Amino acid sequence: MARPRNADGQRTRQAILDAALDLFAEKGFFGTSLRDVAAAVGVRESALYNYFAGKDALFEALLAAHQHSKLEQLSPLADGPIGDGRALLQQLAITTLAGFVTRREQKLFRILMSDGVRLAKLGRINLYERMGSSRERLHEILRRLIREGWLRRADVNVLGMAFISPLIVWRQLHAINADLPMIRNPRAYARRHVDQFLLGAAASKGRPS
Repeated sequence: MARPRNADGQRTRQAILDAALDLFAEKGFFGTSLRDVAAAVGVRESALYNYFAGKDALFEALLAAHQHSKLEQLSPLADGPIGDGRALLQQLAITTLAGFVTRREQKLFRILMSDGVRLAKLGRINLYERMGSSRERLHEILRRLIREGWLRRADVNVLGMAFISPLIVWRQLHAINADLPMIRNPRAYARRHVDQFLLGAAASKGRPS
């Protein structure tokens, strides 16, 4: 199926994605029809098929755009020089938390919490695979920190879970009540989290000189 590639086509495609994100967040994936999306954009339902094969493909495109945004956030941290491992981890945590509170991220999180598990169980999306690129980018950062002596040698899958899990808990608490004391100051939370993480993950003798 040919996809429009001109500027107007790209704008329409983005408008469809934006409308779908809003509607999925408000009504749920299963409560939203392609007719709803088309009406929100102001096009015929049949026109959506010039851009997406169906509702599942539309949601996949939202997830792909989300992963692309995550990779853009992580790339400067993953590719730049490491002068201070603790500072890098703090910036990684701060960047992650800042991403969690954007409007698009909050809407996508709402969709995943309400319908993500059901979609995964139905085999309509593979969330683990979809999140693989940003997860691998995190693992690259951790591997570099291990190689350069900032972190002890360990399974990066376990280290990655230990690093990201408290940040995900913060996101869940933010969705429940953004006025909680530990939520109001994400930078302080990020610093405390990294300090705690390094108690178990730091190389025992520190970085070699």
